[in-house]
Amino acid sequence: MTVLRPIEDDAAARDAPPLSDDEEGFWVRAHLSAEGYDRLAGHLARRPDAWLSLSAHGTTDVEVLARFPGLRRFNVTSLRLASWDGLRHVADSLVELSMGDTTMRRISILPMAACRQLRALRIIGPVRDAEAIAGLVDLEELTLRSVTVSSLAPLLPMRRLRSLDLHLGGTADLALLPELAPIEELELWRIRGLRDVSVLGSLPALRVLRLQSMSAIRELPSLRGAASLRRLALDTMKGITDLTPVAEAPALEELLLIGMAQLEPASLRPLIGHPSLRRGIWGFGSTRKNAAAYDLLPLGEPPYGHPASRVS
Repeated sequence: MTVLRPIEDDAAARDAPPLSDDEEGFWVRAHLSAEGYDRLAGHLARRPDAWLSLSAHGTTDVEVLARFPGLRRFNVTSLRLASWDGLRHVADSLVELSMGDTTMRRISILPMAACRQLRALRIIGPVRDAEAIAGLVDLEELTLRSVTVSSLAPLLPMRRLRSLDLHLGGTADLALLPELAPIEELELWRIRGLRDVSVLGSLPALRVLRLQSMSAIRELPSLRGAASLRRLALDTMKGITDLTPVAEAPALEELLLIGMAQLEPASLRPLIGHPSLRRGIWGFGSTRKNAAAYDLLPLGEPPYGHPASRVS
């Protein structure tokens, strides 16, 4: 968890001491004077790993970045942002950019294309010109939330990409996943229109997979081809009733079944005797079912209500 020091007013900024070892940046929650921003910039210059987080209400742009030359990590959350043009001030140094609920209308993210040093990018949309991210060829981590691209083609140039999260948008065409850089972590959450995830069986480098809240998905592909998969989480995937494809993941070590009330304890039978499975969480919608599931496949801590549970 990132520990940021809140800056609530200009006085706090002007008198701010340097960051302590356990602080990872400043969280600016008010509009500051030039002196206040410069004080924080001086401290960040001595801690190039630290974050600047901006959430001053009513902020319409990020031109304040002109006072933070060399900034490497930046987060912004504002309900009135109208332009990302200010990113030009730190385009040559920024390696991590995270945006929250930045606007009440869609604005262009074209200025992000100039940030060619970015290694991690998290975007909460909706936004305009989402395909502009194609130029960020050195990205290693990408999260798109409420952002829709027609296909994964803009991600093809990102040959260092290892972690991809797609949340809430309408990017339902995943056909290009196997052609991306070898993805090691993938999270898909409430993607509108997504019904076919057969491509997930063709990702040999995938180590962590999380699927959540997509009831239109009725079946999983065999995960035999996901030779590196270690951790799988299925959360509120109401259409999934057969875990046989999961049991075919040869190196699976951890399986989390959360909010899966449609399953019965017997659904775990294909997993009995799995050679590498070591930990499981069985969330089948009732104390009785969870306990029966643990009796059938006793992995991890006993669930609440089970006689062996320390908190039952």
